[in-house]
Amino acid sequence: MNTEQLQAWHKQRHLDVTGAQGDLTLIAMHELTSETTVKQIAGSWKPTSPTELGLTLKATVEDQLFINGVLVDGVVHIIADETVVQTTDGISAMATSQPGSMHLLAIWDENSPVLQTFSHIDAYEMNKQAIYNGKLIKDDAMIEFSHTGDAHLAARSHASIGVIEVEIGGVHYRLRPFQSGRYSIIIFRDATSGNETYSMGRMVVIEHLDDETVLLDFNKAFLPPCAFSSSFNCPMPPLSNRIQSKIEAGEKQIISLHS
Repeated sequence: MNTEQLQAWHKQRHLDVTGAQGDLTLIAMHELTSETTVKQIAGSWKPTSPTELGLTLKATVEDQLFINGVLVDGVVHIIADETVVQTTDGISAMATSQPGSMHLLAIWDENSPVLQTFSHIDAYEMNKQAIYNGKLIKDDAMIEFSHTGDAHLAARSHASIGVIEVEIGGVHYRLRPFQSGRYSIIIFRDATSGNETYSMGRMVVIEHLDDETVLLDFNKAFLPPCAFSSSFNCPMPPLSNRIQSKIEAGEKQIISLHS
């Protein structure tokens, strides 16, 4: 990655977090176990099946809910992470999930007050010293990660592709990623966390070079979703992912218009 490519990556990140279903616009995340209504959006919602992802929405014409521009009138299946339900005033909703929670209803507001005060994401300049090759030791373990939004930081089991062996600042680490869709992500803390960068830590996506070698480009280290909205429930860095030295690359903090 060169400086121009990094600038393009930052611009895309800005678009992603400020979008209609961006991290900044998330206003609620409801875990559903039975048919229920929520205050942020009309209709009644329930899990389609106890063992399958997705939700069922029941709404009338008066609820003014739309899917792909078509008014909902009756019962419809909401495909997880695909079907978007919209209102006429900037509210949208989607079925989603995370380990330990099969049936989540995520709700966004394009007019979120947090979005209105957002300026940009502060970031480091390009740092070629923050790019590392690591060795992937594959396994199919389920790894427990504590989560920010769970009582007593309760752990949830995440799938993991294995351990990443890498040397950073003269120290040998065995970093443990978690699986998120088709991506493997390392949530980490380093010596900048809580000072120069977001206190809980940051994330970086693993790039595969070959079957056993991965690239960790910390210039693309990004703030976790919970840095933008408290409605997200993010995994926290395990002890193995706590780096002693400073990773002076990637995103730092959210900057508001009033900072």
